[in-house]
Formats: sequence, structure tokens, C-alpha cells
Amino acid sequence: MLQFTKNFNCCKTVTCESFGDSESKHYIHRSERLGYLSTECTLCGSHPPWINNQLIKEVLAEKLGQYFGQKVVGCKQCRPYFFDNASPAEKLHGFTSAGTQRKRCAQCRAIFTLPAFKNIDALKKVLTCLVEKKEIKAAIKESGLAARLYYFYLNKLALIFANFSRLNEQQVLHREYLGIHSEGRFFELAHQRGFYALFSAEIDSGYILLQSNNLTKLTFLDTFIYHETENTMLDNIDSNDIEAVLLGRYQGILKRNHFEQLIIGNAKPIAKCHAIYPDKAVYVHFQLLRLMTANATRYEHYIEHESVLRAASLMSSLADIKKGTANIYYFLPFISEDHQLSGKKLGWWNDIWFSNKLGAFSALTGKLKRDPTFNLQKGSAIEDFYCYLKGNLNNNVNSKKVIDDSSEVFRVLYNYCHIEHTQTPACSLGLAHQVYRPEQLLEIAIKQLTEQQ
Repeated sequence: MLQFTKNFNCCKTVTCESFGDSESKHYIHRSERLGYLSTECTLCGSHPPWINNQLIKEVLAEKLGQYFGQKVVGCKQCRPYFFDNASPAEKLHGFTSAGTQRKRCAQCRAIFTLPAFKNIDALKKVLTCLVEKKEIKAAIKESGLAARLYYFYLNKLALIFANFSRLNEQQVLHREYLGIHSEGRFFELAHQRGFYALFSAEIDSGYILLQSNNLTKLTFLDTFIYHETENTMLDNIDSNDIEAVLLGRYQGILKRNHFEQLIIGNAKPIAKCHAIYPDKAVYVHFQLLRLMTANATRYEHYIEHESVLRAASLMSSLADIKKGTANIYYFLPFISEDHQLSGKKLGWWNDIWFSNKLGAFSALTGKLKRDPTFNLQKGSAIEDFYCYLKGNLNNNVNSKKVIDDSSEVFRVLYNYCHIEHTQTPACSLGLAHQVYRPEQLLEIAIKQLTEQQ
């Protein structure tokens, strides 16, 4: 099983001797010298904010099970998560009293029952309501299902699509090189409710690999629950000058109490769940990405120009950065032919920036030459999916479960059914050979999962 980072309280300055070393003798732990709790590194003078490791561990376990652990095929004892190596061999092991096939794992000898995909018509009705953007009450009425059954089949639909996509992804992402692009967005719902979401896409196809949010069913002390009205999210400055835009964003970061103080304004809570602070959600999201990068010999991560994404991505890829098999870059989508950057030092940290037709980029690890290699091919992938999801997700939703299930269905529909430049992201990534209609995709997914049995 892949081991996740356990201690995030360390120096996050890449060039410092103490970078990533949580046991360094050069720290003043839990320092408050700058007015906030931090790990003070006496070697480089940095003060990365103190992270509650236990909170990250608990939320990570919850999200790991949610996004990678709800397998409907295969042994859940030996290989409970997708991307965690190949599944062991299985043998037929009779039937249940209801006539459902059972199997025994050849490795741990656990016995499990194969899933039965029943009432396909109900699944199709729920899918149609989602595609047609029906309000929840109207969707329940039009489907002819009781409210409880509507939500039940919505969850089943999300499980089928998620399993279908993960089985395909873990095959194609086992490769020599993988490039990932990640950004965060705020979703504002009706009645001032809202949540912060993270998205990660494959850089050539724009295929959405992972989406997560800051909503949790776990209970924490009130100090860890989001209850802010301020907004420190960085805006894209209205200017045709890329240098002015970047400097404006750096100024926005400097106005915060500390560099990782990412808060999203007034966002009233969703019913029966809590929202953690966005910076903690970022750490969790990037740890989850390790399941996907672990099967690539080398990888590059292009992240939003945002300090907390910088810190979280460095911690996620720490061992690979030190081995020289991973590199992290800032990337800011920006289309302008008038102003170009070629090795310009900008900001508090004198980050070296370059630009091309897609936007501006700066290496957070390694070095960029005067004529740098830039592998990201589709700079608008996150914004495209955000607009798609925002346009399809029910604005009146007030349930974490419905948000999670609906978002996962839309992730798969976007990847396999949404056409960009004559083909879908799944086609571009090599996961599909044609554009599917939503109902057709459901049939294909059920067929593939049945064959996996």
C-alpha cells in the first residue's frame, strides 16, 4: 500500500538544507513570531504555517475511501483501492441463497459477492434527469421514484461510472511520463451556500483525473471548521500585461495573514456535514494524486499560481523531487501576444517566469533554461470543466452526498461525452474510440464491469 506523508510541519523552501525534513534540528516548532503558528526554519528564515497532521490524516482516509475505495469488483481486502497495484487472482466459490455468484481471493482467501446491476431503467431515469438539469423535486417527480429511491439510484449511478473510469484510468496511467494540471475553484450555491473544489487534469487531453472538495462528514473542533466572511482568493487582474497580472497576484498573497491563508468568503454550511478550511483540502487532494503518479516513472505537476497549492504539491511529491523524477511548476493561463516573459524574476521569492501562447509558467523545482521545455498542451482544461460542472450541478442542492454523487457522474460524462475540438477528453487520452451518449455510456460501463467479474 502506498504510504502517505504523515508530517507536513517542515521547511518548504526547495533550496534549503532542511527542505521536507520534519526532524531538522534547525526548527523552532510552533513559533508565533510572525503572529501565526508556524514551523520556523532558522536556516532559510521561512515560517510555513503549522499544519494539524491528524486532521489531514483523518480527512485523507475519508476521501481515499470515497474517491478510490468504493470498488464493486475484485477483492476489497488485498487491494481495497484503485491504482494500488494489480488485483490478485480470484476463483469461483459457489452462489448465495439468492443465486448471486461468489468468488474467493487466491491471496487472502476472502470471499466476496459479485455485484448485481438491477433496475437499469431507474438508473437511466436518474441519468436523464441529471443531463436535463432537472431540479431535485422535479427530477424525483418525473422519475416516478420515491425520494429515497432516487438518491439510492443516484449513488449507484455514481458508483458505476466511478468504477468504470477508474478501471480504465489505472491501465493508461501506468506509463513512462505523466503530466498533471491542478487548480481550485469556489462553487457558490443558492442561499449563500458554497464549497471549495480542487480539480486535476491530464495535460495533453484535458481529461479530469480527480475532483475533490472541502466538505466532510467528520467532526472536528470548531477552530478547524470553516466560518469566514473574508475572501483572499486571487483574482486574475484585468490587464493585457502578463507581468502586471502576476505582480498583482503576488501582492494579493502578501496581503494575507500568512501565505497559505486561502479563504473563500461567506459560504454557509451544507446540511449534515462540515467544511474544513480550503488549505487543508488542498493538502488532502494532492496526497490523493499520489495514487496516480506512483505508476509513472516520472511526472510533472502544473499548479495554479497559489501559495497553498505550492506547499501541498511539494509535500506530495517530496521523495520524487529529491530523486529527480518529479518537477512542479506554477502555471497561469493567459492569452496575450503583446507581452512575453523570458526568464523574468517576479514576486517575493524571485520566481523566474516564462510565457508562451497558453500562459505564464515558473519552475518551483529544478531549473528552467532560457529556452525552456513546456509540456502542458491544454491550459484551459480546468476552467472548461469548472464551467461545465457549474452549468450542470443543481444550484439548490443542500446535501454533501448529492454533491459528491452528481459531481462524479458529471466528471465521467464530461470525459466521455463532452466534445472538445471533435473528440472527447477520454478519446484524447486513449480511453475511448468514440463519443458516447450518456445512456450509451451507462450501458457500456455496466457491460465492462460485468465482464470484469
